Amino acid sequence: MNVDLLISNKKKFEELIGCGQSPWLDNISRCMIGSGELKLLVDNNIITGITSNPSIFEKAIDSGKCNYPDTIRKMSSQGLSTFEVYDAITQRDIKDAAKILYPIYKKTGGKDGFVSIEVPPDIAADTETSIKEAARIFHSINEPNLLIKIPATKEGLSAITRIIGKGINVNVTLMFSVTHYINVADAYMEGLEMAHKNGLDITKIHSVASVFISRLDTMVDTLLDNMLNKAAGDVKNSISSLKGLAAVANAKIIYNKFLDIFSAERFKKLESMGANIQRPLWASTSTKNPDYYDLKYVEPLVAKNTVNTLPEQTIESIAENGNIRPDTAELDIAGSVNILDELKKIGIDTEHAGEILQKEGVKSFEESYNKLLDSIKNV
Repeated sequence: MNVDLLISNKKKFEELIGCGQSPWLDNISRCMIGSGELKLLVDNNIITGITSNPSIFEKAIDSGKCNYPDTIRKMSSQGLSTFEVYDAITQRDIKDAAKILYPIYKKTGGKDGFVSIEVPPDIAADTETSIKEAARIFHSINEPNLLIKIPATKEGLSAITRIIGKGINVNVTLMFSVTHYINVADAYMEGLEMAHKNGLDITKIHSVASVFISRLDTMVDTLLDNMLNKAAGDVKNSISSLKGLAAVANAKIIYNKFLDIFSAERFKKLESMGANIQRPLWASTSTKNPDYYDLKYVEPLVAKNTVNTLPEQTIESIAENGNIRPDTAELDIAGSVNILDELKKIGIDTEHAGEILQKEGVKSFEESYNKLLDSIKNV
């Protein structure tokens, strides 16, 4: 990452933060921590948080850099199992990153400065094990600015409520549809109600709801391309005009739901007891289609009380040519609803697409996790 470029253009990130959106880095590695690069990004207000997932750790460890091989060999020689090595390495990196970000957590009164780590993806369908593992990781790392990532699956929703009910911070991941979002917001509030009933201090409980953006366009565009191959004339033009519109429209509708849900009576009662808003987080915000503008999933989704997790290339694009304007996620909600309606009329239901994408996401993270374990085993 070109840190000098980012620092020389840090005003762009200050503008983003000034609009109420937190720029988080969608990457982590021992190199970034050890070189001081992460601290520079934090000290210059370029990023205010970090997310991780098995794919990110798999790439970092599989690179053979950042002293990972030596660390793995040393731990293995001490008799640690492959999982224990994975657990120790990921927890070490996350804990060190959390310490670097703690000044932001403190400065913002616990509203920002978080680092996320995921429970092992192979237990995503096991509610009880997910709850136990979330508690184990949270208390083992023992940093206040830690979020435990739990997928928004059917089994995950139940786990989310009970984990929040134990006073553990949660980053709900793999959300793709409006229904996913509504269910997650409900699970969060139910968890807060449970925590309050259990006598916990709900002012210290934090959560974000991670909505994956670009993957929806990738799937919908593929379906539209298939239709275009069979269409002709005006029908073809009508289909073509819908390409690349689903993801941002879906996210804007979700943000509008967020505004409604967190201004309604149920949350207002919790807020009066000190509860924190569960911020929407835009994930998967790099463009997968090279024909699309590289900030397609950044500039239209700026909004108060949101997070955007950014890959390194997207962060550099913001520095080079970002046009940051406030409240763009609130613009043209009616038009966004119309886009999803038009897609549904031609047989593309974004709710159904969301279910497919969520299943694929769980599978993808589990595959990366297994590759990561293999990489550790083969060092």
